[in-house]
Amino acid sequence: MPSEITVLFFSFAADRMNTREKTYELPKELSVKEFFQQYLYPSLKEPLESWLFSVNEEWVDPHYALKPGDELAVVPPVSGG
Repeated sequence: MPSEITVLFFSFAADRMNTREKTYELPKELSVKEFFQQYLYPSLKEPLESWLFSVNEEWVDPHYALKPGDELAVVPPVSGG
């Protein structure tokens, strides 16, 4: 059964995706990792391990299973010195 999630993009991720927020319809249950690989790559091509993910304002690991109505925040890697 299809379900919708809202994805929030920050920093250069928002620039690459040309938006700060987008709704996606998922045809099946996906983990954060599967969603990232199927919907966001190659626009966001940095290694998955460098990103942080939050679902409904709670930090999650890439194996978290997305549910209908979830709000996924995609936080890009930070660099600096």
